[in-house]
Amino acid sequence: MARVTGVKEKLHSPLYDAFFLRDDHDRFEDRMTDPRVIRFFVDVQEKTRLETNMQAAGVLPSLNTFEARAMRVVISDTTPMPDHPSPFIADLIYSSVVTLLVGEKEAITAPTYMFPSGAGVTSGCGSSPLNHGVPDPMATFRFAEPVFIEPQQNFRVEMLFPRGLPTAVADETGPRTIWVVLDGYLERDVQ
Repeated sequence: MARVTGVKEKLHSPLYDAFFLRDDHDRFEDRMTDPRVIRFFVDVQEKTRLETNMQAAGVLPSLNTFEARAMRVVISDTTPMPDHPSPFIADLIYSSVVTLLVGEKEAITAPTYMFPSGAGVTSGCGSSPLNHGVPDPMATFRFAEPVFIEPQQNFRVEMLFPRGLPTAVADETGPRTIWVVLDGYLERDVQ
C-alpha cells in the first residue's frame, strides 16, 4: 500500500521492552551485560513480541513520533509459597532507580517504586500474587507534560542499582520478566 504524504494518524499505543530470565538456570546477575544497570529499548534483537514491540534498537520506525504520557515497570510474578515469601520484587523496586533518556537527555529519574505496574492479576481466593502496585491501568505514573520522542531520535530506559544488586535480586532465577512500558500516542504516516 502506498503512503499518503503529509497525512498522519495518531493512535494510542504502548512501547514496551523486557529483561527476562527464561528458566531456573538463568541467574539475574549473569544475564546483565553491565553489573549495575539494565537498559531497555536497546537490545531488541531475538526477542519475541511478548518481550518487545520495538523493530529497531532505541529508535522509532521510519518517521514516526511518540508522545509518552505514562511510564510503568511491570514485573512478572512467580507466586512464592506463603511459607517462603520471595524478597525479589521488594528488593528490586526499593534498590533501583529508573531513568528515561531521550536524545541523551534525562526526561525523568526516580526510584523504581515511583513507577507502579498498573498490571497483573489478583486472586479473590485469599492468596494473591505479588504485584508492583494495584493491577489497574490507571494506577501508573503519568508525566505532568508529555515526553516527545522525535523521528530517528535515540531513547532508552535504564534501571540502575546504585548500591549494587541485592542478593535476592542477583540470585533470582527464571522464569521471570521485567517490562518497561511507555504509554502514549504514536503518530505515523497514513497507509
